[in-house]
Amino acid sequence: MAKFGKRHYEAIAEAMQYAIKYDATSSAHVAGVYMAISAMVAMFRHDNQLFQSDRFMRACEPGANVRARA
Repeated sequence: MAKFGKRHYEAIAEAMQYAIKYDATSSAHVAGVYMAISAMVAMFRHDNQLFQSDRFMRACEPGANVRARA
C-alpha cells in the first residue's frame, strides 16, 4: 500500500511552486529545488506504481493549478 496519496502530492507540489517562485534569488537555489523535485519523483514512483511523474513535475511549476482534477 502506498504511503503517499493525492493530497500529499498536491501539498508538496504547492510547496515546490513557492520555493521556485520566492526562493529564486539565484540559479543555484532554483537548481537545488529541481534536484529535490527529481529526488521526490523517484521516491514517489518507488512508493506508488501509478504515480504520474510528468504530471507532478508540471504541478511544481509556479502558477500551475495543482488541484485542476479534484
